[in-house]
Amino acid sequence: MKSLSSYRELFALPRFGSSLLAAVAGKLKPGVSSLALLLGVAQYRGLGQAAVVVSVSSLAGAALPLRGRLMDRHGYTRGMAPALVAYLVALAALVLNERARGPFAATLAIAFFTGLAAPPIQIVTRLMWQQMTTGALRTTALSLDTMLADLGFIVGPTIAALLVVVVAPWAGLAASGLLSAVAVLLLLSRGLPERRTPPRSGERHWLGPLRHRALRGMMAASIAFFLAVRAIELAFPAWAQQHGSPLMSGVLLSCMSVGSVTGGLVLGALPARWSVKATLPRTLAVLCLGTLLVAASLTWTAVLVVAAALMGIALGPSFVALWATAGELTPAEMAAETLAWISSFMALGGAAGAAVGSVVAQALGPGAVLVLAAGSLAAGSWLAHRAVRAGAMTSEQLPESIPMSA
Repeated sequence: MKSLSSYRELFALPRFGSSLLAAVAGKLKPGVSSLALLLGVAQYRGLGQAAVVVSVSSLAGAALPLRGRLMDRHGYTRGMAPALVAYLVALAALVLNERARGPFAATLAIAFFTGLAAPPIQIVTRLMWQQMTTGALRTTALSLDTMLADLGFIVGPTIAALLVVVVAPWAGLAASGLLSAVAVLLLLSRGLPERRTPPRSGERHWLGPLRHRALRGMMAASIAFFLAVRAIELAFPAWAQQHGSPLMSGVLLSCMSVGSVTGGLVLGALPARWSVKATLPRTLAVLCLGTLLVAASLTWTAVLVVAAALMGIALGPSFVALWATAGELTPAEMAAETLAWISSFMALGGAAGAAVGSVVAQALGPGAVLVLAAGSLAAGSWLAHRAVRAGAMTSEQLPESIPMSA
């Protein structure tokens, strides 16, 4: 089929098989690791303390931009290989401490270190796709990457739960370590993304990508985007609880996920003249309209299910456009740090969306949460538009950036 020619061209690239396997392992790992840590520790200490351990591990993500800067300066191999060794040692220490019923303070310290040491596989795989592809083919690669991320968060927790229940409490953590090792070793064997020579110390600014107006705008847009995503994900369970149908929360979230995967895959198959139109300001604007459609459909369950799927179709392309635009605006010598900052700001937006959304849901109901999400998406679209304009106006003044689709 002509519509699949982009994927056939992508699959025909040299060493695509090892690249795809590295990406799959990297996308499964987050879904496996978080639940494996929760269930593994809960087997020994209870769910309450296990939840604290997961939260402490997540706090280490705040150091991700610093790790990205170090990789940009010293090379991806030096950043990934030692991190893998440290991560595997930390996982082993955590398992041994739990099996020996060691101090809870030691569990917290080791969990924080595992979060700090975990190899930033997803950042490096996105840079790998950018190195391997150009033009419209890069959109196809990022679409595939987004689809794998969606599937990873669906399949990963299931794998972790099965391993913990069927094999042993530590089996999920072992799977997390194995996935990390597979991804890192494959990336090392195929050659990590090339490290561009960083600017001389006199030219380097301590703010890094935060110095650039366009990138600051992208980071602000990512906060607004993920605030809305988390708010939407909260609105569905709130609606289901309000109507006494807890099962519907899973149905609605699944419909949105299926729509997201479908939208991302379709975008990757489109000809260049069409895929280039799916810019971040446009995809966020369409997602905003889809969210308002869902809000207007809350009265009719059947219509709501369809609306959730339709809204999801714009979700996958929005993630693709986010990473594509970030790559287009990013100076090459700070590529890893920029993606790390965006990931951190997305986590910040998600935390804000969960906190604000829960308050709004209790006070005004799920409809108000969806309106809040739509407003945040509209703000994100405007911020992304300003960021793209700022990048276009200053492109001649910025250092060399990663080329993107025309």
